Amino acid sequence: MRDTGFYVQMHLHTAESSRCARVGGADMARACKEAGYDLIVVTDHFFNANINVPYDIPWEDQVHGLFAGYRAAKAMGDKIGLTVLAGWETYTDGPEYLTYGLDEAFLLKNRDIALLPKVQYLRRVHAAGGYVSHAHPFREASYIPHFDPDPYGLDAVEVFNGRHMDPSFDEKAHAFAKRYKLPGTAGADAHNTLHILDGAMRFSYPVNTFDEIFVAIQKGDYEIVEHLGQRATSF
Repeated sequence: MRDTGFYVQMHLHTAESSRCARVGGADMARACKEAGYDLIVVTDHFFNANINVPYDIPWEDQVHGLFAGYRAAKAMGDKIGLTVLAGWETYTDGPEYLTYGLDEAFLLKNRDIALLPKVQYLRRVHAAGGYVSHAHPFREASYIPHFDPDPYGLDAVEVFNGRHMDPSFDEKAHAFAKRYKLPGTAGADAHNTLHILDGAMRFSYPVNTFDEIFVAIQKGDYEIVEHLGQRATSF
């Protein structure tokens, strides 16, 4: 029997909206519910990343497309008792930011958002009430140019990423977060249902909105679960 904690997945992608994902939002939601999650956040790739939306269509249609996977996941979540929230993963000259707490209305009013330098991007997100966790800040890959992670404008740092095969990436992220006194988040970075068991966050009480999630994160009222079924560890 699963314990009484409240389990959250903060980083996953869907085939509707992320070109690199392999499973649609409804199936991802169903699999997450079966795995034991209480809440998931769909963080599909943004307009400056690996989005599965054409660039030559009206802005309103692009925004609608970004949230297609989220809508499919939420519709399933509403049926099966899983809370589904929407975010995105943006790319800014190297750093990738998991952005939470903003919606389609925000994007419709900010057509230039994907073109902003990172400092301006972070300022605008925070001015609108959003939150940012730096996704896999020390990941090394062919598509990521070298950069030095910057703590400016961060609400948290992703200190455990389920797709990392090199543990040093997470170790460096953990040290970075500790150095700058930033809380750590975890995420599966799931692109299919095989990945969803990794990188869960276990809260000791229900959190149902981004405000509630980040208040709990700031208070340290959570543990990171590297793999569902394993013992949680405090950050």
